[in-house]
Amino acid sequence: MKKFISLFMAALMLCFSAGISCYAVSSPDEIDWEITDPYAEVDWDAWGTYKFQPHCQTNASDGYPTIHEFVQSMYDLDYDVVALTDHGTLNRGWNRQPELIPIVRYVKRERTQMAPIIPLTDEEYEAYIGGTAQSETRTHDNGMLDVPLGVELNMATPFADCHLTGYFCEYGQGLAGVFGDYETPSKGVRDAGGISMLAHVGEYVYIDKDSENHVGQKIDEYYVNKFARIFLDNPGSSVGMGINSATDAHTRCDRILYDQILQKTIPNGVIPWAFCFSDSHSISTENDAWTDLVMEDLTLDNVRKAMVNGTCFAVSHYSNGYELNGMQEMPGYRDDAALYDDESYYLSNETPKVTRITVDEEADTITVEGKNFDKITWVSNGNVILREENVEDGKATLDLHSGELFDTPYMFVRFYITGDYGITYSQPFVIKEAGTSFEPVDVPKTRDVSTFLRALVTALDWLNFKWNPIVWIFKYFALGYDPIERMFADVFSLFK
Repeated sequence: MKKFISLFMAALMLCFSAGISCYAVSSPDEIDWEITDPYAEVDWDAWGTYKFQPHCQTNASDGYPTIHEFVQSMYDLDYDVVALTDHGTLNRGWNRQPELIPIVRYVKRERTQMAPIIPLTDEEYEAYIGGTAQSETRTHDNGMLDVPLGVELNMATPFADCHLTGYFCEYGQGLAGVFGDYETPSKGVRDAGGISMLAHVGEYVYIDKDSENHVGQKIDEYYVNKFARIFLDNPGSSVGMGINSATDAHTRCDRILYDQILQKTIPNGVIPWAFCFSDSHSISTENDAWTDLVMEDLTLDNVRKAMVNGTCFAVSHYSNGYELNGMQEMPGYRDDAALYDDESYYLSNETPKVTRITVDEEADTITVEGKNFDKITWVSNGNVILREENVEDGKATLDLHSGELFDTPYMFVRFYITGDYGITYSQPFVIKEAGTSFEPVDVPKTRDVSTFLRALVTALDWLNFKWNPIVWIFKYFALGYDPIERMFADVFSLFK
């Protein structure tokens, strides 16, 4: 018995020692980290950075400027790529008359004044595309690309905005949408061969969307699952979400939501990308925020590729969260209203720029080089994990073996850089121990009021409205539908 006890204790001590040894080998300082770089394919010496506006409106739906005024202003502001996304109104080219939705223009008549729609002439269009149009302020030598078939989806949802933007496909013309139903238009764009992104989701998530009360707080799991499923169900089509739009008043909490979504999608093999846009309805707001695309050259194929692959940076003059002052305890410290009245600030293109990213897999470091910034902040899983003040020479490095930084292994890291004229956000770098894989995360489908409303509206439309001549007349004058064309299309769809 004594021998048996001795052998048992020796074996126990051996197991305990092996456990200690195993722990020491896999301690954070000694782990071989595997870093997935979203910018890995970028040739930083040869590729260019192009200023892209993904979301803006004209008086073709609910904006102030005509198409002609809008294009000239964007050209003057040094945009390289612009997607016109009027509510429920597909952009068929800046030189083409869009199919108008009269009721949308009438509801917003204080903006539109129900004024004539003025597209470009063919000659003007070629001048803007070719870069030969006249401008007193443009510094870019190239022309400006017109992203085809841009549209703002869910154009008329009640109670709260539930908007998406679609591109590159024939889907969304005249579709009103249903409150909370992001699922149907995301699938519609996917099936039509296009791409989409979630717009200013804070306008749907928060009733008090202008409040600072939610900054730094986690979002309810219901919303996290709902939006994560959009990306998981439409990979390669639902490419990402806006994380800072306009002056950020409505989207100040969306970065936390974005991080929570990433924790659901990354283990399942999908990474939605971060975008910024102005959502402008007037000339004076067109330069609030945008996205910098990093591309080999300026073509529409490369624009789509950059949006799908995430070779881009989200840029804004404004942040109503905590990022610009670098203190999570003091949300909304910055008086963006005063900055908004400063024309030199609004017009400036001296926002922080990333010029090179180097991932060293041997040293487990990420080095960021750029200009117009003096501070870099690293974020993971909704938390600030490292902040470097007074960055010198526009260069900063994150060392994954630095101190206690990675005592708790993170799923990803992303950074933002800040300077005198705004903020620039990176895409996420996936981080995991080499030779391991993430366990898939269960992301349940949400069954909410939008599920019921979509089924109800679809049934009512087919049973009571689709074949009703009175409804045809309403749709013709209010929604711009051709009732005969739609009737034949609906009949044809029964036999598809």
